[in-house]
Amino acid sequence: MTVTNHDIAITDFGRDPDPAAVLDFLTEWVAGSNGVAEQHVADHADGAGTTLTARLDGTVVGLVTLRWTSNNPDFAAHNIPLVHQLMVVPGHRRTGIGTALLDAAERLAADRGRTTVGITVGLFDQYGPAQRLYAKRGYVPDGKGACRARTPLCEGEIVTVDHSLILWLTKDLKQLPSNRNRGEVGVR
Repeated sequence: MTVTNHDIAITDFGRDPDPAAVLDFLTEWVAGSNGVAEQHVADHADGAGTTLTARLDGTVVGLVTLRWTSNNPDFAAHNIPLVHQLMVVPGHRRTGIGTALLDAAERLAADRGRTTVGITVGLFDQYGPAQRLYAKRGYVPDGKGACRARTPLCEGEIVTVDHSLILWLTKDLKQLPSNRNRGEVGVR
């Protein structure tokens, strides 16, 4: 099933008509507990983060969060926001929902004057589809190599392959086409 942009409603959590449904989604698919889900969006009121949700037929099927100040010191120093979380429920992956969410997040960053956006991706097989998606969208490694969280790995270092092994990627937003030219979904 491929979803057309007209079927997807992208909503900013701050203006969401049903924030409880978003917290339920975060709890089930991202955070694991209601407390962690609430913490995920706690900084949104002061402008530190923005979460966009994707809905099909009124049901939350995906979300993306932008952290306006990254926990990566190099990104923070260069005013590069971080796509902190991109999640689409398994039954709706590879249908265009992740692409629509990233389009909306990148456009939001560009509309706020940001010229670059960052994202991380894991290194093992579970992250293969995300690695391919980000490369197709123009994300490139930041040049630090593989990292455990924010710390680059050194030659000969022995590590456990887990979710903390990542690449930091960036995308240049200066050439991002306007919403009107692409027929993209806007954020409500």
